[in-house]
Amino acid sequence: MTIRKNILIIMLFIATLLALFINKLTTPRTLSTNELLINGLFLFEQPKPISDFTFYSENNEEFTKSDLLGKWTLLYFGFTRCPDECPTTMYQISKLINVLDEKDFPLDNKQWVLISIDPERDSSSDISKYAKGFNDRFIGVVNSRAMLINVATQLSVNNVMPNKDDMEHSHLDNHVNNIILMDPNGNFAGVFRPPFDISRLSLTYQSVTQ
Repeated sequence: MTIRKNILIIMLFIATLLALFINKLTTPRTLSTNELLINGLFLFEQPKPISDFTFYSENNEEFTKSDLLGKWTLLYFGFTRCPDECPTTMYQISKLINVLDEKDFPLDNKQWVLISIDPERDSSSDISKYAKGFNDRFIGVVNSRAMLINVATQLSVNNVMPNKDDMEHSHLDNHVNNIILMDPNGNFAGVFRPPFDISRLSLTYQSVTQ
């Protein structure tokens, strides 16, 4: 009985160590501010509040600042006719969602939003379909140029009013290719800067939002 008891104790001890080891491997590590920066995420010491806004998704459903509350939100500013940067970045974000799914990372309080910077040509239906083409969880939204500039300016995303004679829409060529991080209080928390690599994006995102 003593031998069996000792063997049982040893097996329980090994099982406990193994469980702790697996937990350490699967639990995201909290990175320092400097480590986050090195891996592409600039995080503000104090998140910045932004003013109320209204955008529209498919079926003209409103998306407002209140929809940010209680959730970590990634905002990306792009447009459906974007030739390369937008689809590349959207694809990286979709890969992030897939990685998080595979790791069973909690996503109930997470969301991903694409805001059109081409409201003159992107309808709410257009931007919604485009966004969901990368992942069904994406929310695509749009509103007037005035609303867009108001929000984009607060989030340090360069955006300009197109000239009336700008038929080629060249004003869209120099849009900032950052991914914006909003915290569950609806505040501007930080910026993911390109180039985007899924390993770094996953590492920093999980560290901040776990």
